[in-house]
Amino acid sequence: MRLALVINRSGGSFRRLPLDATVAAICAVLGEGGHHVEPQIVSRRDLARTLSDAARRPDLDAVVIGGGDGTILTGIVAGLGRDKPLGILPLGTLNLFARDLGLPADPIEAARVLANASPAHIDLAEVNGLPFAIWASLGMHPWIVRRRDHLQRDGMRKWRAMVLAALRAFRRYPMVDVTLDLPEGHVVVRTPMLFITNNAWREETPPLSRQSLDSGTLEIHVAACSGRLSLLWLMAETVIGHWRGSRRLQTFVTREVRVTSPKHRIMVSLDGEVTVMASPLVFKARPQALRVLMPPRPEAP
Repeated sequence: MRLALVINRSGGSFRRLPLDATVAAICAVLGEGGHHVEPQIVSRRDLARTLSDAARRPDLDAVVIGGGDGTILTGIVAGLGRDKPLGILPLGTLNLFARDLGLPADPIEAARVLANASPAHIDLAEVNGLPFAIWASLGMHPWIVRRRDHLQRDGMRKWRAMVLAALRAFRRYPMVDVTLDLPEGHVVVRTPMLFITNNAWREETPPLSRQSLDSGTLEIHVAACSGRLSLLWLMAETVIGHWRGSRRLQTFVTREVRVTSPKHRIMVSLDGEVTVMASPLVFKARPQALRVLMPPRPEAP
């Protein structure tokens, strides 16, 4: 295949990997697989434009993106994964989407697997028409992410900024009041955190991966925690991988949910990227809407 390889030079992996040598090794591995590769290393500022241009090029068979989950979402918003398959290389911090696809954490080994991948359709989700691939959140989480980003712009390292932002959020303890309009009726909740995932997460220790990429459902998790101590217990249950049956968590499964708030505008995190949206928020599953390069499935023993 003729591949465009677009690398986000701001990817978290480049804090421990040499940028130019890593990209050269990835190109070599994909070339050994018989692909013609056009590499581009771009800044975060130029990322959306570069990916949008690649999505419109008729001479490309697929576009491979190297970066984190926010970088992948930028490619999806730019139109990749519709007619033109999207390939993913884990060059971010958590790389949740790459984990879901079963790719190795090492980007060069992931490129070796991707060289033998085939196009496949998996699910997307959306909120008010804006797509996301993995998860959305309301409440404390987007509050933390936005403040982490501010601290990073002031020069603080990412993980230190995340810890400091989380401590500030825990002290402030922001709550959201929303009504969930579900097929079974209205549910009114007051919560510090609400998560909506595109297909269900596995019950495991973090970072979490998804059970399936094509069940066509959304899973809603509401933290039933009115105080800090209750939230600490839920966080502890999550860390040890026994969160799904917690009495501190309400879970709903649906294909569509309308989330209404007394506030006109709500801060939302989509795959780790924070935006502000007008209420109500309508979340929908979009089955088989994303075309990706899927690694070969391991053969059964």
